[in-house]
Amino acid sequence: MKVSVNWLHRFVEFDETPEQIADLLIRLAFDLEEMIPVRRHLRGIVAGKILEVRPHPQAEKLVMCTVDVGGERLDIACGAPNCRPGVIAPVAKLGTRVGEMKVERREIRGVASEGILLSERELGITDDHSGILELGEETAPGASLETLVEPEDTVLDFEVTVNRPDAMSHLGIARELAAGLGRPLHLPEIDLREAERPVSDRARVTIEAPEQGPRYVARVVEGLTVGPAPLAMRAMLHALGQRPINNVVDITNYVLFELGHPLHAFDYHLIADGHVIVRLAGRGEVLRTLDGQERVLEAEDLLIADPEKAVALAGVMGGENSEVVESTRDVLIEAAYFDPVTIRRTSKRLGLTSEASRRFERGADPEMPPLAAARCAQLLRDAAGGEILRGDVDVYPNPLRPRPVMVRPSRAAAVLGIDITPSTAASALEAFQLKIEERGEDQLVVGIPSFRMHDLLREIDLIEEIARQIGYDTVPDATRSMVPLRTPDRPFEAMVDAATDVLAGLGFREAVTNSMVPPQDQAAFHPGIVPHVIVRPISPEMGTYRASLVPGLLRVLEHNLNRGFENVRLFEIGQVAGRGWFSRRVESRWHLAVVAVGGATPPAYDRPAQPFDFYDLKGVIHTLATGLSLDNSPAFSYDVPEILERGLALTGGFGQEEGEEPVLVGGLLDRKVAGHFDLPYPVFLFEVDLERWVKTEEGGARRPGQAKEYRTFSRFPVVVRDLALIVPDSVPAENVERSIRSGAGELLEDVTLFDLYRGKPLGEGERSLAYRLVFRAPDRTLRDDEVDPRVEAALRAAKTLPGVRLRS
Repeated sequence: MKVSVNWLHRFVEFDETPEQIADLLIRLAFDLEEMIPVRRHLRGIVAGKILEVRPHPQAEKLVMCTVDVGGERLDIACGAPNCRPGVIAPVAKLGTRVGEMKVERREIRGVASEGILLSERELGITDDHSGILELGEETAPGASLETLVEPEDTVLDFEVTVNRPDAMSHLGIARELAAGLGRPLHLPEIDLREAERPVSDRARVTIEAPEQGPRYVARVVEGLTVGPAPLAMRAMLHALGQRPINNVVDITNYVLFELGHPLHAFDYHLIADGHVIVRLAGRGEVLRTLDGQERVLEAEDLLIADPEKAVALAGVMGGENSEVVESTRDVLIEAAYFDPVTIRRTSKRLGLTSEASRRFERGADPEMPPLAAARCAQLLRDAAGGEILRGDVDVYPNPLRPRPVMVRPSRAAAVLGIDITPSTAASALEAFQLKIEERGEDQLVVGIPSFRMHDLLREIDLIEEIARQIGYDTVPDATRSMVPLRTPDRPFEAMVDAATDVLAGLGFREAVTNSMVPPQDQAAFHPGIVPHVIVRPISPEMGTYRASLVPGLLRVLEHNLNRGFENVRLFEIGQVAGRGWFSRRVESRWHLAVVAVGGATPPAYDRPAQPFDFYDLKGVIHTLATGLSLDNSPAFSYDVPEILERGLALTGGFGQEEGEEPVLVGGLLDRKVAGHFDLPYPVFLFEVDLERWVKTEEGGARRPGQAKEYRTFSRFPVVVRDLALIVPDSVPAENVERSIRSGAGELLEDVTLFDLYRGKPLGEGERSLAYRLVFRAPDRTLRDDEVDPRVEAALRAAKTLPGVRLRS
């Protein structure tokens, strides 16, 4: 946001230098990007009236002008196309400097020229060099141009965060300046001198979409003349980076930068019946905007229309069919408040951004339209003539009222680490034009002005305002922050931290994706997903709230692969809602998801790279469970959703009870699903319901970060037994291991699967699994008569699984 220091002087009286003003605003939390000195070449430049124009005797493209510069006549050669008698233009007399050039007497094709007639670009006012600058007829010959335009200025370019739309104007920055300096704020004086005829005779407004267009104010100015804006206004707009167009358009832009509220001017006679209608577009409706582009609209786009046609894309850009042109004599001024989400969605979808849309989509002031329309009408009358019809048409069916916000001085003191009394807090807030509506012993109820209704919503927002006014730089280094040293026991946060550490240690990078995702991505990932649909999405790509973290991660995976990364491992921890792909729960919950593609190990001189495979994925799951202190043996099911060509579901262990809905599902992503996301094959993934891991942790697994019970190493020898079983392919090896552990009892120290065999004499669909059982007691050497019954018990437990028997 660019602001002129000279313009700020009109709102707040101050003697500080531009550098001091910049420092003050930086202390108020505005980041200064650039300080731009503005130097206009006006010293010694005077107004001159062209009395006579005659051809140059030696040059067809030049003329000789006799110019009155106030008691003195000069002969000046000029090649500008608008040199004509009666024009008053700036003149650089002999000896005057224009920038780096000194004007000296010179002969042009044998004829002496006694000065230079200047364009706006040569004076440093604007970039226009199409001809000499034509000053107003009221300018007296010989008058100094320094009385018409300020010769010097400083433009401060600040970065304004998205939550501060109120600061996107000179008025907004001046409010901050007045608060920082402790001086009064002066608003522009508006003297309308309206005609007797009421505006209601010429204009009316109908709002058909009050949710998207809550307020619309219209004024009418009749009998004006479209032409250049006043010189000082053109110079100011140019300094702020705006190209002057004509007085009507320039004045709407001027008020935008002055008060921060976007305006639009229509040619009144191009609005059928003078009837403005605020409505939603019809799907497929077409509007040609001022940039000459035909825009195909959607049903959620907001339009300004008349009874016959659309005339503007509300809050974004006007239409060609109602544009103000040189022949325009009557204009209708629009000052409205539009819903930020509606404007943001339309602007983003069409790729069409303007100064107006930037302000509307952040949140304009709903109480500003009447003032902005009046200010615009006043400036139009002063600059373009005509008369202002009496009153305005103000349609505001459902007024927006900011909610009061409560703040506790004690809470502010705890957050900021300094003493904050109620009077200190009240004074700080009142400096920013916030009204204290109620005062309690440790409570202030603060009325929020309409220009801050979009960002002052919570107590912490008011604490930030207190800190800005007191000054972040005034907090002494030695001050102790009132933050409790003991933190509450939060197992879920511990789970998240531990999971992040484990996965980062395994080479995974954390991603943070948007919680609002395209509905087609969720449907392509799994047709059974039933997400929460966003009623009014910012864009079609954000039409649903995610029911799974995986689709968003797959898009990030695609993004990285398209940029040359071959081995990508990502994880995300975030909230989901709606019916997911392996869970029937629809409420909001926390999930963790992992995706991986490429190599598991890098190539070396003695071995090639090893691709990431299904067993690497299982290893990640086991390592994650171990890192989270979930030590129980897992039970996996391999009956998984069709989107996985090969997968697993955690049905028991790791803190989960048998028979429950799976807490974790993962595996190899189906080729067709990978193709939808433009991903190579293979892609491995899993997703886990973190909240259920925390919930079931009380059933026996340790809390992450909790100290484990120390047990001394046994000094006694182990006893080893091998157990070979014939197991159907339908029974997972993990389930067999769990059964062995449960049957063998507490003296079983370890179980290891050491052999897998298929073939004769085993039947089809069977394999032989050999397990090594290690027994040890902490206080004695085990005897065979103690170990053998435990092996028998382990065998009986394994045989309870369907089709499992001892291999003879």
